[in-house]
Amino acid sequence: MTPIPFAVIVGSGAGGAITAHELAASGRDVVVVEEGDDLDAGAFDQHGPKMMGAMYRRRGMTPIVGRVPIGYVEGCCVGGSSEINSGFWHRVPREVLLSWKGRYELDGASPQELEPHYEWAEAALGVGLSKRPWPGSTAALARGIAAMGWSYQEVPRAPLTRPDPRDPAQGDASGPTAGVRSTVLARARAAGARLISNCRVTHLLRRGARVDGVLARFSRADGVVELVRILGEHVFVCCGPTETPALLRRSGVKLHIGDTLRVHPMLKVAARFPEPVGGRVSPVPLIQIKEFWPEISLGGAFFSTGHLAMLLSDNWLANRDLMRHADCMASYYVAVKGTGAGMVRPSRVDPDGANLRYDLSDIDILHLSRGLARLSEVLLAAGAIEVLPCVQGLPAIRSEVEAVRWLDERLVPASLSLGTVHAFSSCPIGEREDRCAANSFGKVRGFENLYINDASMLPDSPGVNPQGAVMALARRNVVRFLEENP
Repeated sequence: MTPIPFAVIVGSGAGGAITAHELAASGRDVVVVEEGDDLDAGAFDQHGPKMMGAMYRRRGMTPIVGRVPIGYVEGCCVGGSSEINSGFWHRVPREVLLSWKGRYELDGASPQELEPHYEWAEAALGVGLSKRPWPGSTAALARGIAAMGWSYQEVPRAPLTRPDPRDPAQGDASGPTAGVRSTVLARARAAGARLISNCRVTHLLRRGARVDGVLARFSRADGVVELVRILGEHVFVCCGPTETPALLRRSGVKLHIGDTLRVHPMLKVAARFPEPVGGRVSPVPLIQIKEFWPEISLGGAFFSTGHLAMLLSDNWLANRDLMRHADCMASYYVAVKGTGAGMVRPSRVDPDGANLRYDLSDIDILHLSRGLARLSEVLLAAGAIEVLPCVQGLPAIRSEVEAVRWLDERLVPASLSLGTVHAFSSCPIGEREDRCAANSFGKVRGFENLYINDASMLPDSPGVNPQGAVMALARRNVVRFLEENP
């Protein structure tokens, strides 16, 4: 009889990879089950249709319904969203950790307690700053910030998986970054962790207060789909802020599960400059404005010809001729912390689907409006000819007077085209039994051997890119687990 693995880990993204590495490195027998394919991101046109279909859930078009619909983008491949994001890295600010302690009684998560776990993850990913000179789109934003007298920071980032042949001098500022697949997960596999890709977990196998393993559909290379059971002494659910609560609820685990989805709503703009800014060569501006944080963050968004067409599509008849100026354009965003309410539920129609809802609050609308004003100000100060928001019916902003009106006026919610790449907090951790799905270290309430260890566990919005928080907390959780299960 084949021995039952020590742990089954559902999902191979930032949290799942960390979990697999720590357990495998300690000598435990680990199986990682991943719905998506095991793909090398470097083999794809990074934002072409082929990659969107292979590496993104629903080809990058997951809807979040609510007062204002929001387009949500997440990965569905080995390495999860770490394989498709910009690689930007933040530590959770001290005041956010204090808030989590006060509101959720989250233990063991002070800056000092998280420090060694941040350091480990940063070293594993190779997080650092880019080499100068900055890309044109970054330099333009820095020029505007200086003109406004504001402060900014270059965001640390995981390095490229491969150099950009189009611009060797600035190759570390564009293209795909090193996700967990080629770093943390590769080390986990070298330590003995086994990976089963193309295998979607549909239910947990429950027996009272224990989970014996998972039920999954495995898609073989010949196209045959098999229903399989994968057993384990412990089960770690790490399949993301939307799939984790959906899987748990499908399996009858519902206490504080999927009731508190949070996101960072993002409004994008296209800015046209009088000279080329290299947006298509080095497509992600590397600095962020923290002058108005935590409510509002301003920075650079990914840019390509296709993305520019999407940005201009809200007012296409007025904007379509601007496509011929693509070399002089770049994309930027307003991101707000998010104070609205959201939820995740399994679909009643699609057995594999999840219904996502987030209702933008009046405060969110206020911050998006003021963020648009500030972002337009700084881009105009940088020399932009015009700023084109993704807001239906709103003409180009060409003067500071046109920009600052949004400090007082409110954008019309129905006119907004919003997106997000940051979702979290659908299964919060902490000691507050009236609020939290799991204890401070991810053990699901009411179960002996079931754990959550991904972005769904963040108690509330971190106000920054969540990957650093997920990896630090995940490693901290597994270290505690190993201490309790020697």
